[in-house]
Amino acid sequence: VNTAAIDTVKKLAAEKTPMFAVGLGHLVLALANGAEVTKLKYGHRGASQPVVTLETGRTYITSQNHGYAVESLSADIGVMSHINGNDKTCEGIKYNNIPAFSVQFRPETCGGPQDTSYLYDRFIKMMEDK
Repeated sequence: VNTAAIDTVKKLAAEKTPMFAVGLGHLVLALANGAEVTKLKYGHRGASQPVVTLETGRTYITSQNHGYAVESLSADIGVMSHINGNDKTCEGIKYNNIPAFSVQFRPETCGGPQDTSYLYDRFIKMMEDK
């Protein structure tokens, strides 16, 4: 269950190390912060998965290949930032207690040219601020 990775992320979080987690890292970061993860009935597979950014309402077409989703996370720990446009499962989290955020989809393989590059810009700024 990736316990070594979860323990490492817990240590990084305690040190307030900036983190941007993608794919499996999204699940590991969530588990390290007390979330529950559940297996999806069919999973999200392929290069045409819609993801809605809750902050702006904009939908991005993303590439995904996973079978699990974050089911619950305490509101004092973090909030959902992105949801799957089809089944409304969690696709992203912004953490309140640590300088971290995560997405389940693959921002480097997007439907349009650099549609989700703003995520990398956000992480670079987070590191510069640290």
